[in-house]
Order: sequence, then C-alpha cells, then structure tokens
Amino acid sequence: MKRILAVSMILCLLASMIGFVDKGQAAATDFVHPGILHTQADFDRMKQMVNAGTQPYLDGYNKLVSSPLSSSNWTPRATDTIIRGGTGDNVALLNVDVARAYQNALLWKITGNTANGDTARNILNAWSSTLTTISGAAERYLAAGLNGYQMANAAEIMRDYPGFNVTQMQNMLLNVFYKPLIERFLIGNEYGKDHNDAYIQNYRANWDLCNMAATVAIGIFTDRRDIYSIGIEYFKHGAGNGSIYNAIPFLHPNGLAQWEESGRDQAHTQMGIGLMAATAEMAWNQGDDLYGWANNRFMRAAEYVAKYNNGDDNVPYATYERGTGTTGAVHTETVISSASRDEYRPVWEMIYNHYAKRKGLLVPNIAARAQLVRPEGGPDTRYPSTFDQSGFGTLLYTRPAGGGGTAMLPGGNIPDGTYRFIVRHTGKAMDAAGTTSGSSIRQWTSSGGTNQQWTVTHLGGGQYSVKNVQSGLYLDIASASLDHGAKFKLWNSNGGDNQKFAFIPVGSGYHRITPAHTNKPADVEGISTADGALIQQWRYLSGNNQQWRLEPVSVNVRLQSYNYPDRFVRHFNYRAQIAANVSPVQDSQFKMVAGLADPSGVSFESVNFPGRYLRVRSSGEVWLDPSDSTTAFANEATFRRVAGLADAQKSSYQTWTDSAKYLRHSNYLLYAQSGSGSTFNADATFTETAP
Repeated sequence: MKRILAVSMILCLLASMIGFVDKGQAAATDFVHPGILHTQADFDRMKQMVNAGTQPYLDGYNKLVSSPLSSSNWTPRATDTIIRGGTGDNVALLNVDVARAYQNALLWKITGNTANGDTARNILNAWSSTLTTISGAAERYLAAGLNGYQMANAAEIMRDYPGFNVTQMQNMLLNVFYKPLIERFLIGNEYGKDHNDAYIQNYRANWDLCNMAATVAIGIFTDRRDIYSIGIEYFKHGAGNGSIYNAIPFLHPNGLAQWEESGRDQAHTQMGIGLMAATAEMAWNQGDDLYGWANNRFMRAAEYVAKYNNGDDNVPYATYERGTGTTGAVHTETVISSASRDEYRPVWEMIYNHYAKRKGLLVPNIAARAQLVRPEGGPDTRYPSTFDQSGFGTLLYTRPAGGGGTAMLPGGNIPDGTYRFIVRHTGKAMDAAGTTSGSSIRQWTSSGGTNQQWTVTHLGGGQYSVKNVQSGLYLDIASASLDHGAKFKLWNSNGGDNQKFAFIPVGSGYHRITPAHTNKPADVEGISTADGALIQQWRYLSGNNQQWRLEPVSVNVRLQSYNYPDRFVRHFNYRAQIAANVSPVQDSQFKMVAGLADPSGVSFESVNFPGRYLRVRSSGEVWLDPSDSTTAFANEATFRRVAGLADAQKSSYQTWTDSAKYLRHSNYLLYAQSGSGSTFNADATFTETAP
C-alpha cells in the first residue's frame, strides 16, 4: 500500500507539472492527531507532572481518579435511540457513558492502565454499533452538539487503541450526529432549514456554540477538512447568536465585553464561555487562533463574565435585543442577571492557561475565577448541567509560561484595497458628504468619485480600518455610541473600537459592515431609497438596507481554487491555470480593478506584467494578454463578480457578454465555459485572498 501511494503521488506530481490530469477527489488534508482538546505533548506533560507529584497537576489528577465516572468497572448502556426533551427522555444514558469513556481514556493515556483503556474502547464501540437516532424536542440539537464534541474528543484519544473501531465511530458521528442535526442546525441542509426553522436570533448562544464545537471536533476526528472549516467559519461569521460577534455584542471600557446571555442567567453564560473556549482550544491544536480572533474579543468577554461571577458588581451592561420565535418578535434584556451567579463550572483553567500562560497576557478576573474553582473536577450524576463540559481542567490545561505552542492568527476574509460599498436595496453607494471630521455618511447614486471610494486595511483577526479616499479620514461611529441609530461619520484616526469594522458575509456576494464595538451593522436610515439618506448602526434585521456589495476599485488578490485549496490562479507562459507552490509568487497575484467594459464588473491585471489582463479568447481559453484598448478586448477581459456557485461566501466570475459562462478550471487550465453540477460549480468557485 505504501508503494502504491508513493507511486501515485509521484504520478500526480508529474501530471500537475504539465497541467493535465484527470481530477479525482481533492486530497485529504493533514490534521494533528491526537488534536481535539489534547495533543500528545499535552499528555506527555500531564504524565510527567503527575509522576513527579507536581502541583496543581496532582490535585487535578486526584480529582479525576476519585470521580465515580472514572471507574473501569462499567458496562455500556448503549441504545439505538436517544431522546432529549419530551416523553421518554433518556439522554442521561449517553451523557454518563460519554463522560465515562472520556475519563477512562484520560486515565489510560496518563497511566497506561489497559483496564481503563478497555473500558473506554468498549463504551465507544458499543455506542457506535448501536445508536441510530437522536430525537426529542428542540433539545435534540443540544444532545447532538454537547455529546457530539465530547464523544469525538474521547474517540480521538482512543483512535490508535487496539480493538477500537475508528471507522464505525466516524460513520456514527457523521450520520447520526453531524448530518441530520448539527449541520442542519447551524447552516441548514437536506434535512431542513437552519436553527430548527426559527428566526435566526431565537436560539441563545449556547445552542450554536455546542454545535460549533461538535462540528470542529467531528471534522478533526473524521479527517474532514470541509466539516472543520464550516465550524471555523461559523465561529467568525455565522448568522446565529453563537458566532463571535453575535455572542459578544458589545465592547465596554477597561478590557471588558458583554456576553449574549448575560441578561438571561449566569449558568448559561458560563456554559457558553466554556463552549467557545473549547472550540478555540481545538482550533489552536490544529494551528488556527480563534482565541485571538477579533482582537482578543473572547478574552474580553471571559474577563467580563469572570468579574461578575467573582462577586464584583462593577460591570457595565448595555440593553440587549434579539428577535425570537419564527417572526422575530423582539425580546429585550435591560440589566445583567444575577440568576445562578457564581455557579460552579469547570471551564476556567483552559481559558486562564491560554491567555496567561501561553500568551503572557494580564487577565486578572479570569485568574481569580480559575483560582476559586481550582482544582477543577468533572461531571456529577446528581446535576445534569455538569455534563455540559468535560471538566478536569487543572490536570488537563495547566501549563508552564509560554508552553503549548503557537498558532497563526488567520488573515482577514477580504483582501486589502480600495472599494466602493453598494447597498443592496437601492444600488446606491456609501458616500462621504464632506471632507472634515464629523462629516455625514449617506447613500448616494454611484458616481465613481473618490468620496465614494474607501481604502480597507486589515488590522488583524478579521478587523479592518476603513478610510475615505477623498478626505483621508476614517469611518467612525459618532461618540463611540452603543445605541441604535448612532450615525456613521468621518473622523480623524483614534484607534478606537468604533473605528474598527468586520465584513460579515450574508450570502449572494453581500456583507454587513459591522462596527467592532457594537455589532450593529451599517443601515440606511428608514430603509430610504432617496439620495442623501443617512447611514446609521442598527441591530441586524437581515434587511437589504443592511447588506453591502464590495465593488473593487483597486485590490490586489490571489484567486484560490475552491476544490483544490493548495492551488491558485496563475499565468505560465501567459496561459492561465491553477497551480500549487507558485514561483515566482507574483505570477499568481492580480490587481482586481473596475471592469474595463463597465465599472460594475471586474478585470484582473497582472501584478508583474502591468497592462496585461486575464482575457477570454474566442476558443474559451483564458490567457494573460496585453490590452489593445478596443471595446472587444474590454468585453473579453471583464467579468461579473457573483456569489460562488459552490459556496455563496466565495466568488464566481461570469463573462461580461455571456452570463451563462464562468471562469473555471479543467485539468488545471482556466477556461470560460457554461455548465452545471457539483463538479462544475466547484471548478468555477474561487476565494479572493490577500497576496
């Protein structure tokens, strides 16, 4: 088998060098294993510290050993149907067995005791061979999310254990947990609409968060990069209340940020904090830094929640609104809730050890909270809510300063450059009404003027500054207000959160332009269609007056293949193709500019051969050709930038004179062709990335 794989890889490499090969399925990507909540380095550290009797590891280990759920004397209680919510509720069977499998897996990994290993394996094999259905009331999605991420984590630890049926577990997690429930809840699929057919804001943050955690965990365990990526993308830009901007809607002074459920109760608030941390920890172990995303937004929320639950009443609170039910009826919370305040939740060691030990950041409230609950224990059968998290963080996550490796903070979701912002409901442009600080921002018929051009610069972690080209002043929310209706203005740069923005994809090539400090997007006041209507911030209502198309004026990009993500569009001997490891890299860099035929389209000018553009020849082949300034050339080198055929968050490019034809790769060469089906759609979808 190894020889066959080696020969296959060599043949594929040779074929790709000449550019012609029949395409099969994109190659699987390499995940770190074990790599969900724990890596092998983590286990090596735990084992060393426990054997040496080092504190607080030893206290944490003793908590694990003394838990009744750690006993190796257990017979699995697997059943074919799990019900959560309503008649016949039996989810406790799954909760307890998942916890037992995990705790026995930990003990085997740390001590080498095969009695624990056999018990963990037997529990996991029993469930993967028996469970066929998770049902019940809406809470079935909680059962799938909470047990899904914890079961995948236990299975990840056991993946190389003799007799553990990895394939059987992968199939069950995909076909019983992920496809019918987890994926359906987050983004919708063939099983039904997302969020159980409810209004997008109806379900509180923890519903999204447990399903996000399960998506990431199952993606890793099953070696499915596509599933993993759904969880990561949802964390950053998801529509529901669990994505980072929605779960943390307000930034307050002094490094604090308000949590979505803070006005509900502190039990669910701490639950959500723990679930977001678990997702960030899994991503970190795979090289993605969600802990630091959006300028450490999660750290600020964890500081806020820890401070209040530590007994400090001096936390700010802004009125929070969300739509509920199926119609979006507004529910308002005006004060922070003291319900379940200071409830024990073993989630804080993970957070403390990341920010304080890995990153060396000052997190006084998190540190105090971790100290209060140290050493962390785990689930307790007397209290069902304790099964929401796997626990034992003092043993599992305590680490030396600087320990635990590094992860790269991902880049932004749009490339730096100059854009026009076109609002969906009118097709008018975001327009600066003046050139001095305090000048209003309004919608106006698109003119192409520099007062309607905005330079977008990534600041890190998916946040951007937005500068008006004409005035050199920055987009700003007046007085850093958190209120509905606060106006967008021009202002001198001050580095405030009210001058930082996220571009959240909403589908069909549109984004909401969201101030970091409020998560209330740019909104045309009164849904007006008139020139001069002012732009304000307002709670996201899914309206077209809150959705903006980013039209490139001058943006440097690389076009990444959707189904071959290691390959980028490049020119080679002036022929356009997709390739990996492009050298020189400038061959894969293009200036995306206003269309030569029409400014509402786009054209792609070579960075290292200025004056040459991607152009569709009469044969349908795409070449890098010099402009001859004719109308024919302009038409052949201009494309309509539309939502990606395979993924609406990406892009596809229609030819200017024939909207049925798209840029697509075939045998790695670029053509303009018409077609349909999943293969064609994937071949015709690209991600615009920064050079």
